[in-house]
Amino acid sequence: MRVPALVILGMIVCAATAPAQIIRQPQRAPQPSGWTSVSVGILYPLTVHDGTTASEWQFGNAVQYRVSLEMPLQNQATLGISGAFARVPLTYVPLSGNLSTSCFSSCDADATVTQLYAIFHAGFSPIGFHQVLDLAVGATGYSSFRERRTGEKLAPTKLDADFSLAFGYGFGYTLAPGMEINLVSEGSLTVHQRTGVAGGEDTLGRLIVLRLGMRFGL
Repeated sequence: MRVPALVILGMIVCAATAPAQIIRQPQRAPQPSGWTSVSVGILYPLTVHDGTTASEWQFGNAVQYRVSLEMPLQNQATLGISGAFARVPLTYVPLSGNLSTSCFSSCDADATVTQLYAIFHAGFSPIGFHQVLDLAVGATGYSSFRERRTGEKLAPTKLDADFSLAFGYGFGYTLAPGMEINLVSEGSLTVHQRTGVAGGEDTLGRLIVLRLGMRFGL
């Protein structure tokens, strides 16, 4: 009678522990409390007609550096801010009536182009490939214009900022929890001031950035 009793006792113990084993799930890794990213991109040319300085800025392509800080929302999305910087070569073309510079017809120059955005980022996968969507609103600023040959300061001598909207789309790859690599193509639309510009002149600027970056969970 002892053997059947031991068998029955073993069956009772197994029956009691089985539900707990079924219900218990492996613990998930905690989600980051924030994200930061760093990226390097190629900024493609744009031309700005500035009536305030009576000049045209024919920008060339340049390397752009970008950083962001973001806080998580629901559905694997984040909200935050980003800042971007580029030292961009350009052809500076004075228009009629501009006698304030030794650059009489046109000259090679360099200027700083900065962008400060509030950003919405969507796209996440625990591991592997996923799509990425970025929406941003903020400002694009132009400053520190200098003629390349002489180093002379060119107008404007202060920051000239334009309202800007941006949309980015690309792909990401999650290397490990809290670490991603992203490749994103972003287009920005800027609105330049109409001071000194003819009524039919287009003051909308367009620039494109193709950037490669890393995102890190905090």
